[in-house]
Amino acid sequence: MENRNKLDVHGVGDELLVRAALDGSSEAFSKLYVRHAAAVRRALSDNVHDAERQRDLVQETFTRALAKLGTLHDPGQFRPWIFQIARNVAIDDLRARSRMALEPLDDEFQHGRPSVEAGPDVVTELRALADAIHEGLAALSPRDAAALSLVVHLGFGPEEVAAALGISYGNAKVVLHRARARLRGALVQQQLLQAGAAT
Repeated sequence: MENRNKLDVHGVGDELLVRAALDGSSEAFSKLYVRHAAAVRRALSDNVHDAERQRDLVQETFTRALAKLGTLHDPGQFRPWIFQIARNVAIDDLRARSRMALEPLDDEFQHGRPSVEAGPDVVTELRALADAIHEGLAALSPRDAAALSLVVHLGFGPEEVAAALGISYGNAKVVLHRARARLRGALVQQQLLQAGAAT
């Protein structure tokens, strides 16, 4: 016999899934997890470079979200809310580990392999650029790195960044502007240092 009260979660928006989860539907919360876990992991990846640790923090993010689901004032804002929780989880993790050493990029870059057609000089330059970006991001505050990650990896606009970080729209624009400027400055400084070392 078919359960007529069972929620059909396919094609349902976050708002209805949150409401169903609040009513006790574990299937609805599972759908929210499936829908957002990969994006949460990408958002965490700027501050947490170990894949296993990322998975643990994604689980922690959703565990906290489930425990606090009743505090979400607007169920339609689940996505920015879950990213705010992920940001807090990442900050808590960084604090718990105090000062972590930068992890070097692996031989095949962090997010993809270099082109097989690229010559050794191009690959070397790309690795140096990837290392510089990685170091520049690591030098940013967790909030600045999270803001840039939300924009670059997830396509968030300033309004969504504001909601995810728990700041005003105007403050989100300032944070993004300053984070970009700091990253740009770090990259320019590193290029100047490399140019000076080459002479």
